[in-house]
Amino acid sequence: MITEKFNDLFRFAKKSKLKASDGSTKGEYPFLTSSQKITKRTDSPQFFEECLVFGNGGSANIHYLNEPFATTSHCYIAERKDKKVNIRFVYYYLSGNLHILERGFKGAGLKNISSKYIATLDIPILPIENQNKIVALLDKASALVQKREKSIAQLDELLRAQFLDMFGDPVMANKHDSVELKFYLKKIQIGPFGSQLHRKDYIKGGIPLVNPVNIIDNKIFPDNEITLTEEKYNSLPNYHLTEGDIIMARRGEMGRCGLITEIENNWFCGTGSLYLRPKNIEHSVFLLLALTEFNTIEYLNRNAKGVTMKNLNKTIISNIPIIKCEDHLILEFNSIYYSIQAQKETLIQSRTELEDLLNSLLQEAFKGKIEVSKEEVKKKDSIMSEIKKKEGEKVDITNLDLATFLGIPDEITSTREKWMFDLISLDEFYQFLLKDTFKKEEAFTLGNIEEKLHSFFYHSGDMDFPNANWQQMIFKFLEAKPPLLEQIFDKETAIVKLKLTDETFKA
Repeated sequence: MITEKFNDLFRFAKKSKLKASDGSTKGEYPFLTSSQKITKRTDSPQFFEECLVFGNGGSANIHYLNEPFATTSHCYIAERKDKKVNIRFVYYYLSGNLHILERGFKGAGLKNISSKYIATLDIPILPIENQNKIVALLDKASALVQKREKSIAQLDELLRAQFLDMFGDPVMANKHDSVELKFYLKKIQIGPFGSQLHRKDYIKGGIPLVNPVNIIDNKIFPDNEITLTEEKYNSLPNYHLTEGDIIMARRGEMGRCGLITEIENNWFCGTGSLYLRPKNIEHSVFLLLALTEFNTIEYLNRNAKGVTMKNLNKTIISNIPIIKCEDHLILEFNSIYYSIQAQKETLIQSRTELEDLLNSLLQEAFKGKIEVSKEEVKKKDSIMSEIKKKEGEKVDITNLDLATFLGIPDEITSTREKWMFDLISLDEFYQFLLKDTFKKEEAFTLGNIEEKLHSFFYHSGDMDFPNANWQQMIFKFLEAKPPLLEQIFDKETAIVKLKLTDETFKA
């Protein structure tokens, strides 16, 4: 297999000087930290070229970007300097072989990788037309995984909207009285000092510990390579975690929180974390959502101590303003939360299966001597067919409503009048409106759509008819393969109109 060094194909751009706290939950462009997930946004991009982004702290991760973006100082940005390489080809190679990057992470506590290590990596090189064929195949498989990711993210957004609808802003207290966070807490415990843990205390396969790098999207992902001996664990009982605790990053990125469930019960609070123990375990979910809301994170950013790296202490945590709510409301929200979590778990399981199959496809693509012969394509197509089978065929949605199709809990649709507008970013939002508004044989224009749906948007959504959104969606549905809309020429009016296709009634 012909290979070339990474630094012969890419150059590293000048690193950003931004901190994680410079990112926001809002903004037009991605803001990358050293995390495996892109959760922050910005309106001030720094980079504009198609490139690869490597996180340099914690654990191996790589992102492909082809839009303006910004990063923290904990990222390496690699721009292509040789046109004979498809950037996504290299992305798929490295993302499918993360162990290659993992080998470059060094350090006793928080591990780091150097740009020099990345620069010396051997990258397999094929003729550009073969690279493009492999990328096209992997893009199709990846799209199925991304579809599941989108569904999971939408459930998270619905949950957040439900929280705000029931409780209002937890810091601004626009629906309930305000108290300080200590009102709900039995205990606040800062993680151990570095002097309490030594290199010999860390082993592989011991008792998991939770540092900020292990907290992603409010869930805990332990590193089996960095765990504690039982002897050291037993000597530090103050840092033992209990089901119902909320663990937080106490330095660096503010607002990174996770809920300790039955799975993480009796794990260990790491040096970069702190945990909160509620007086009432039934309040844990409510507190988790409140602490990860935008204004709470902004409060932490304003009040955290330190210039180089922001830190939290017990006083700051104790004094966080939060709403005082009746228990019956919190219990009602818990029911909604666990209902949505159950649906998320089903989607996550499906995503995991798709990811496993995608990884099989990746290994097929980059195993040994890579070729794109008929035999190789046939093997890859068989894996692709298995992925599509896992994903399932489209269903007939003629007689389905959007809530039923997406599996949105009755607890949300029955208590929130405007729940549907939480889904306005979804293609299905527009697809269902079209199939419920027009008959299959009916010809119509954008003006007809506005005429029939103006009242719906104005009265049900408290918004003007989103003309630009519809223009974009019509173009997308016309270009889809197979298309959801078709164009016809109306001879009577001499106007090009739209018609629904059979695909409009499938999803």
